[in-house]
Amino acid sequence: MVFWERDWWRKWWEKRRGDCSDCECSWTTAIVCLVILAVLGGALALLILAFAVVKPPTASADDALLTRFDLAPAPNSTSTARPPLQLLSYNATVTVSLRNPNLHYGITFGAVAAAFSFNGTRFDESGTVPTLDLGARKETTVRLRVGAVGRALPKLPAAGAAEFAKQKDAGVFDVEVRLDTVMQYKGRKAKCPLGIVCPLRLQLVDPDVAATAFQKTKCTILRAKISGC
Repeated sequence: MVFWERDWWRKWWEKRRGDCSDCECSWTTAIVCLVILAVLGGALALLILAFAVVKPPTASADDALLTRFDLAPAPNSTSTARPPLQLLSYNATVTVSLRNPNLHYGITFGAVAAAFSFNGTRFDESGTVPTLDLGARKETTVRLRVGAVGRALPKLPAAGAAEFAKQKDAGVFDVEVRLDTVMQYKGRKAKCPLGIVCPLRLQLVDPDVAATAFQKTKCTILRAKISGC
């Protein structure tokens, strides 16, 4: 009985295998078809990603140098509410990289306004960068150089002056650079306000001595919640 069943199954399998020898789509063909479908699906997904989805630019502070950062008493200051440290002298240089991660869309940036802050107080807003274009998957750098002697800081609070003295003793200052602009994706009508905030930890160095290495810092992108942005 067992032998008969085994023989029956063998004949049935040989018959089925023989029937499949003339099938229109063999196993090899089926695998090839699946591979082709997977490639086409991947290509379609890539096209959707390239044309239907837009990504914001990314930014990083690649290099920075601080060669002067001094506070001095304001002349004729008699206020006792805060330490009379109201005049700032400084020299700073920062290089920021902008990258467009989109596969298809280029980006146009309007004029860029730059502001430098210490402890929440802006001490320089003179930095500017002209209009620039950034192609898809491209990267560019923006270099800012600011400096002044005896610039008044009327809004620097007592806590800010104390923090300045503390960081000066350490020889390292926490400075924030913010870039503000309006960007537009090529082929789209929306004009998108954009903010780039780069927190920097800068070691005060002598300009006549070789500068210390700066640690590359990722910047935060602030986008307006507008359709198309």
